[in-house]
Amino acid sequence: MNDTGRILIIDDEASLRQTLARILQRAGFEVTTAANGTDGLQLVNTHPFDLIYLDIRMPDMNGLDVLKAIHTDLPDIPVILFTAQPDLHSAVEALRRGAKDYLLKPLKPQTVIDRTKDVLESQKKMQRKQELQRQMDVLRAEINMLENEGLAKDMAASRKTIVLDD
Repeated sequence: MNDTGRILIIDDEASLRQTLARILQRAGFEVTTAANGTDGLQLVNTHPFDLIYLDIRMPDMNGLDVLKAIHTDLPDIPVILFTAQPDLHSAVEALRRGAKDYLLKPLKPQTVIDRTKDVLESQKKMQRKQELQRQMDVLRAEINMLENEGLAKDMAASRKTIVLDD
């Protein structure tokens, strides 16, 4: 992940897509946009993103289906869904399918920036934790190997001692 974060915005409403992109770009983020779910999925499959903003209601493919498709291949990428027509079912379904958050339109610029920073910082911490865990696993394996080599040498030395004592 770069320092600022690569963000994809998927929304069929051009003015909102452009406004959201401008807000995030001014905050220092690298932003790519897609006008529909199909184009968004193509971008997700060909470019690395650190966070995706996704509209729930789009004509070609709804956001919940796009979310499911994204998480099928990339389960760890955070996705924030947003909608102008909230309902409890879609909110519950979004979270059940792994969305990080569910925001209501109109989106407030500072809320978008704060939420983006929070999610990206959380991702960075999780990735660092996973990297440290991998390093610990490698070190444990190396320690076990060295201990096993030492045990084998100790056993070989004790066999020689037994032979010499006869």
